[in-house]
Amino acid sequence: MYQERFENLFRVAMKITASLNISNILETIRDEAKVSIPNLKEACLLLIDPEAANYTRPLHCAMSAESINCQMCKRGRNTITASIETPAAYLCIIPGPDGEKILPSSIPIDGLSEVAIPIYHDGQPLAVLNAIAKQDSKITEKDLILLKDLTDLASNVITNAKKHWKVSQEKLTVDRILGHLRPFVPQTVQKIVDKNPDSPSLHKIEVEISVLFLDVAGYTRISESLNQDQVNFVIEKYFSSFLDIIYEHGGDINETAGDGLMVIFQGEPLQTALNAARAALEIRRRTSQINEELRGRFQPIVINMGINSGVASVGMSRFQGKAGTRMTFTASGPVTNLAARLAGAASGGDILVGPDTAARIGNKLVLYDRGVTRFKNVSNLTRVYSLTQGEGVEIDFSNEEQPG
Repeated sequence: MYQERFENLFRVAMKITASLNISNILETIRDEAKVSIPNLKEACLLLIDPEAANYTRPLHCAMSAESINCQMCKRGRNTITASIETPAAYLCIIPGPDGEKILPSSIPIDGLSEVAIPIYHDGQPLAVLNAIAKQDSKITEKDLILLKDLTDLASNVITNAKKHWKVSQEKLTVDRILGHLRPFVPQTVQKIVDKNPDSPSLHKIEVEISVLFLDVAGYTRISESLNQDQVNFVIEKYFSSFLDIIYEHGGDINETAGDGLMVIFQGEPLQTALNAARAALEIRRRTSQINEELRGRFQPIVINMGINSGVASVGMSRFQGKAGTRMTFTASGPVTNLAARLAGAASGGDILVGPDTAARIGNKLVLYDRGVTRFKNVSNLTRVYSLTQGEGVEIDFSNEEQPG
């Protein structure tokens, strides 16, 4: 008996491993029942799982090439219904003088006219293998064991296919969630996580960067003079255009506010400073273009910017509270502070540049010396430069400490 079972399973395994199609594998297993047990008139595999259509097509009927899925002719049979409702190892039909009787037993016996073997997973019926003997023939105890072997194979195929589909669905769900979250995460963080998803290196490190701060002049006035939909339209119109410019020049938007952006440029120090400056000039040019496009509909807006370069602490800042952990990717230190001060001091669409940035780009771009001043929380006097000629434009140092 063991030799026969081994040969039977080996023959089936050789056939099904040649296919990657789940439906073809299940049909092969079902058809092997009649090959293994010549006394069978019918051998049908009914897929009961309501989710089966998600991981396999309906099986071709074993009895008729024109029909699809044995459920069409078998689902209503008492044997099938009883086997689904009775999760035993199998359900047997034995003929008698008063007609056939259903024997819900797991004890193999000889002389059966029909057998239904259910496939369950986590308490839910997935399928039923139904075998019917030829007239004047019976299903023996040995036949029942062979049918059980085939059912075990089918059970593995179905449960694995179902699990794979569910994992695929979970992955799609995760991908959709990440797709919604990705716009809120700086590109630098995305690249770090993509490079090493299991253990991304997000701790703060000291690196050379250039920082660009961008502010919309008179944002409060704009907000008060327009309704919220109009404010959203104007800001999104300009900032969406700025986004492309920033990414084209290798910048990464780190923080956003209703009236401004903080952008970090990382890489080779001389090149990042030049990238930040060129991005600022392009943003200024694009602002003028949009102002012209919206002429007559909205008042033109003015974008003031500040750029500074040097060593900053770049990485994740972690804030732990009762409600949980909040993490934000940022650059901190004097370099960032001065860049923000420069943007705050700029007016009339000026682009103010710190001395370290000026030293890196001075031989590539024209700079205009705006003199020295002392900024709040900056210990030393700072010489300020501008990327725009700014005729008639004065730096607004009204909120800063003037040199004495």
